[in-house]
Amino acid sequence: MANSSNSVWAVWLVCVLFVSLAVSGCGGGGGASQPSEADLRQALADELGEAFKVTDFNIEAMQNTGNEVEPNFEARYNASVELTQNLYTNDGSQGDVRFMKLGGEVGDEAELFGTTGSVRYQGDWAHRLYIEGNPLSEFGGPLPQASETRYKQVIVRGSAEETAHFAALDAKAAELKAQIGTLPLEDMITDFYNTKGQWQGQFVIHEVMAHRMEPKSADQFMVHAKYSYRKPNASGPQGEDRRAFTVSNQSGEWQVVRMAG
Repeated sequence: MANSSNSVWAVWLVCVLFVSLAVSGCGGGGGASQPSEADLRQALADELGEAFKVTDFNIEAMQNTGNEVEPNFEARYNASVELTQNLYTNDGSQGDVRFMKLGGEVGDEAELFGTTGSVRYQGDWAHRLYIEGNPLSEFGGPLPQASETRYKQVIVRGSAEETAHFAALDAKAAELKAQIGTLPLEDMITDFYNTKGQWQGQFVIHEVMAHRMEPKSADQFMVHAKYSYRKPNASGPQGEDRRAFTVSNQSGEWQVVRMAG
């Protein structure tokens, strides 16, 4: 009977040891016991998107700040990335055109430093990444389509498109200047000032002493005028002033529509 009892005890002990070894070797629920360098490198690549390629990635330190049941591995890393496409930054606008300039070219490189955090979620590692500073901001982003902006056209500085754009503007300005060259601008300014301006009935223009034209668009320009003024019943000038008059093409006829300081 003693031998039989010892045999049962021995079998039970072996079974307990086997189960214990199986549990201790499970590696955090069926997966890796901690995120690998390849995991974190891929997580960074996913975060950066297709505009950047991760060319080097190194983990400097890693620590589990959680516990065995709910691990939270935090790591510090450094990485090198390379641009895989040209990126652009905003460079102002004019009218309905947004200008962009080259921020980074294919092959440009940058070095990144940061930290990661990794937790287990549904059997896999879920990562969060932090990049120190803002080392990639100088590169800008992909060239936007005009439909993605509030502008009708997006033009890259230094491109043939920019050259053509300004050549077209110069041609329009020359055409506009020729068209308005025959307009009686001084008479138009005087009439608007005397009958529609803010001092109508109080003052009138005595003499337009000088004026210059500033094109705004194909259908509008401004006239900057220096003039003397007087009261309606006075015979001589009583002072001088400068004003900007907006002239607009209204249904094929040029008219002064506004006066400003």
